[in-house]
Amino acid sequence: MNETSLRDDIVRLTCELIAIPSTDDRPEQLQAVIDYAEQYARAVPGVFIHRDACEAKPNLIVTLRDTHTPAIMFNAHLDVVAARPEQFAPDVRGDRIYGRASQDMKGSGAVLLRLLRDLASRPQPPDVGFMFVSDEEIGGERGTGYLAERGWGCQFFLAAEPTDMQICYAQKGVMWVEAILPGKPAHGSRPWDGSNAIASLRDGLVALEQRFPTPDEPAWLTTVVPTVVQGGATNNRLPEDVRLVFDVRHVPEDQPADIIAAMQQCFAGKVQLIRRGSPLDTNPNDGYVQQLAAALREVTGQAPQLYREHFASDARFYSDKRIPAVCFGPVGAGLHSDEEWVDISSLVVLYHVLHRFVQIVA
Repeated sequence: MNETSLRDDIVRLTCELIAIPSTDDRPEQLQAVIDYAEQYARAVPGVFIHRDACEAKPNLIVTLRDTHTPAIMFNAHLDVVAARPEQFAPDVRGDRIYGRASQDMKGSGAVLLRLLRDLASRPQPPDVGFMFVSDEEIGGERGTGYLAERGWGCQFFLAAEPTDMQICYAQKGVMWVEAILPGKPAHGSRPWDGSNAIASLRDGLVALEQRFPTPDEPAWLTTVVPTVVQGGATNNRLPEDVRLVFDVRHVPEDQPADIIAAMQQCFAGKVQLIRRGSPLDTNPNDGYVQQLAAALREVTGQAPQLYREHFASDARFYSDKRIPAVCFGPVGAGLHSDEEWVDISSLVVLYHVLHRFVQIVA
């Protein structure tokens, strides 16, 4: 394989994907980015192409065999968070590509497209599928989650999310929880005539911090973080109620119902779940995970690093089905920022690791 040609092709594909401003508020661009992947796949002989959509969120699955349950499923989301117009003009500087979603995760999408083409060219293509979705940044339920429920299965699922070439086998679950704390309005000069919901808020937050202490550094434990406070409209009047929203990130061992019950004990009001996403929970000693680690070791000559992450990804939808799932992807920085970039050499290494992994298992 010509390494220069491979590198140039991955850079070209990444830049062309970045140039499509596929944000949630631009449905025509979500269609365009999935169209791009489909057109690329249609130029590859012998593959099986499946196009689907859920609530105007397009999805594409390409398999190398005629099946809905390939042994390995590689996944990339091609939707992105909002950015300034100039961030959709990719900028190659040395060994980096700058631009929106260069790291998260159009660089990985480019790698998967090229890998799809090369694996399909084998005399006997391996049992591999490629999934491209368009709503991961807003939850994933209409992309990977929808496809998992529609019967798209596998024996091993890999989301090529940026992980600095480490293997992420566990991620915290996410919950958004609402608390409504009632009060009794009264004039601010006569607080004894009412019940101050803000005082109830104060006491509840103190109790919450005792039950779920906020760590000073990264820690693998459940965190409960207040993110929204609403209440009160007049400077001289006690509010009728106060509304809080919490961002909860929980380890797999802590159950949502138990977390809600513990929060309810802290607040003199109604506490309820408004949205949740389950954790990624894969055994790091799973055979597929260890074979991926072996491929990484062979390609890089370095000891593989396996780790746990605090935020969520689409891999959780397959972990939910007790299918081993991981995130594994390139080196980069500036996630969702004005200076997002991906390391080109790491994209090439990602290609070779995934290629070798397929050789080992398929």
